[in-house]
Amino acid sequence: MISTGIQRLDDILKGGIREGHSVMFSGLFDEDHRILMHQFVFSLLIQNYKVLLVEFKQTPPSLVEWLNEYGIDYSPFIESGKLRILDGYTNIYSKMTVTGLDVLPNPLDLPITTAIIKDILIKGKYDFLVIDDLSILYAVLPSKEEFFKIIIRFINSISLERISTVASFIEELTPPSYYSLLTLPFGYVISVKDSKVRVLKAPHPLGPMTYFAYVKTEKGIQPYGEHYETVQGLKESLFLDEEGMLWAGNERIQVIGESSEAMLIESLFEYFGEEEAKKFLYFWGRKEFQGIGRIYMKVHKTLKEALEKIFNETKISGGGILEILQFSDDVIVIKGKNLFPRMPNFGTQVHPHYAGALAQIIEEIAGGEWEGHEIKCEAKGDTYCEFVVKRKAENMGES
Repeated sequence: MISTGIQRLDDILKGGIREGHSVMFSGLFDEDHRILMHQFVFSLLIQNYKVLLVEFKQTPPSLVEWLNEYGIDYSPFIESGKLRILDGYTNIYSKMTVTGLDVLPNPLDLPITTAIIKDILIKGKYDFLVIDDLSILYAVLPSKEEFFKIIIRFINSISLERISTVASFIEELTPPSYYSLLTLPFGYVISVKDSKVRVLKAPHPLGPMTYFAYVKTEKGIQPYGEHYETVQGLKESLFLDEEGMLWAGNERIQVIGESSEAMLIESLFEYFGEEEAKKFLYFWGRKEFQGIGRIYMKVHKTLKEALEKIFNETKISGGGILEILQFSDDVIVIKGKNLFPRMPNFGTQVHPHYAGALAQIIEEIAGGEWEGHEIKCEAKGDTYCEFVVKRKAENMGES
């Protein structure tokens, strides 16, 4: 099993890439797919695989410099001989043929070029061939049909030598039928576009979640949730556009002060009365978190692990501190400190929405019907808030 270097992607692939299969990364002109491909190549090198990289997109020095911007440093592997980069770029555009040990003499003569590459692969006993970027060859070669025939035959032929291919391609360049044709020799096709990494093809069953949202950072392509696991990550994601909209990554938000939400809760208590206000807040919490549990259960192995992850995100977003006090199959007790909003001396519980959210999340992950109650609250003078979430009696076989 070969790790992709990104745990979320490994989870989707049920452990990673299987040995002996080729991988294509496809995407758009923003080149996020290329970045992820090179993160995968970097992971291959760390796992001690030997890689031959053929570069058609830019000169090798430019490639190394570009990847450094995303935290990918090939230099140590080039020096150790684990990575060799062939320049397929220069002689595509040079008026005169440039010669050199690692320069392909005529990249556009595909039969000769693939023969040279294959010879180097076999003699150098490489494990992987990386082609960056197939889009360039497709764009500059006059015969598109010849391109597909040669590339497909080439990838299949080196697979017989136990050498797997990793390649990138801009899927916007071709009609769907041509794109499908290009994917034929690849065991895996991973699409990286529209802020989602999606596994389109694999030679084995996938996990229940076949994609994850991502952000592009100085550390490359990162899963959305992982990037915002720190306050700094959340801060870096915030931006205000010219239309007056504030965004946290792909989600529009508005900064709401604690006093504003406290005023909302006070208004609910005044308008509905205490009991009806609490029912409304509980319903609001359940409604707001519908579907969240189902998402987390596809990523995390246990309910406890999922809850701890959610609690960490709650803390980072300023919602306060939550921790598990008691955990069993039928009863979960959770402690809260400084929950949003704080309403000291209010005289009654003011966080039924947290109780509703917790019940909704646990119900979706654990199954059955659950109900949550806030039995202690800092707003009524307790030293901390406490929530008890239980399976409903009929689900435990009680009368």
